[in-house]
Amino acid sequence: MRTRLRTILATATALLLAPAVAPQPAQAATTVRLTAMQWNVDGGWKYQTPGASDLLVAKIFDTIKEKNPDFVALNEICQSQYAALTKRLQNETDWPQDKGNFVRFQATRNGTTDDGDVCDHKAVGIALLSRQPLGTANRFALTPNPDFDKDEIRHLLCAPTTTMPVRYCVTHITPKPFGTIGKIQVNEVLSHVEDFEAAGDTVLVGGDFNATPSWPELNVWYDRSVNTPANGDNVGAYREMDDADPYCLGYGEGTTGATTGSPCGTGTKIDMIFFRANHLNGQHAGDALPMSTCGSAPCSDHRLFWGWADLSIG
Repeated sequence: MRTRLRTILATATALLLAPAVAPQPAQAATTVRLTAMQWNVDGGWKYQTPGASDLLVAKIFDTIKEKNPDFVALNEICQSQYAALTKRLQNETDWPQDKGNFVRFQATRNGTTDDGDVCDHKAVGIALLSRQPLGTANRFALTPNPDFDKDEIRHLLCAPTTTMPVRYCVTHITPKPFGTIGKIQVNEVLSHVEDFEAAGDTVLVGGDFNATPSWPELNVWYDRSVNTPANGDNVGAYREMDDADPYCLGYGEGTTGATTGSPCGTGTKIDMIFFRANHLNGQHAGDALPMSTCGSAPCSDHRLFWGWADLSIG
């Protein structure tokens, strides 16, 4: 009887000490190749040329169909252009896995009489598009710069995918004065992205940073492994899709219409797609495509930037 009682008590004690739900084993990391494109489309100004707005939407649409990216970051796009692009992707492609949940938009300027004919006096902003379904968006207003941006409020827009622990972000940093307000905004974006990384996400950040890789303000972004004659003194933790470009190692191809301006004597690069260096588990590459035309004129003063990386997630 005593032996049986001890057995019952021991069993009961074990049950009391056991957790209500058994701990689940940690999810094994998986390596995936994520592809992305970044383009400052200069879209808000395309109403100045009749028909150019439709041509711009068509160019973005055709590139998404051709490249089949996981993530698209757009700057300076009119909300009306964003809506037209969304409708075409829903109706004419199978690119989005969930046709009702793959796009997010953040106005940076809502349209006033002071904006001239920008977006026909309607909203202009940043947008992200995802092949995978998206979760709730995060919208962070950055420090204002009224002396240059007037009523425009720069933002960081992010959204997680619902199918993997990956979060996509898009931003557009003020250009002047970059050494003060621009630097503040760059650091604000980095802080938010690091918070997402600390919470377990793998983050891709696309945007027009209005700074080149060699500028000291981006040293807090670029990983030490990127230190090259074209981009040195880095103390950060991030790689950029095109930083392994053999023609300008550590810097990459120019993304604007300029043909000079880099330490390598090539074009100026200010459009980036960043990812954290500790996720890199394979290769990565980027490519700035030739200047796109909308009819007889350039679609934008930026080149469409495309890249991919083999990243460990989970």
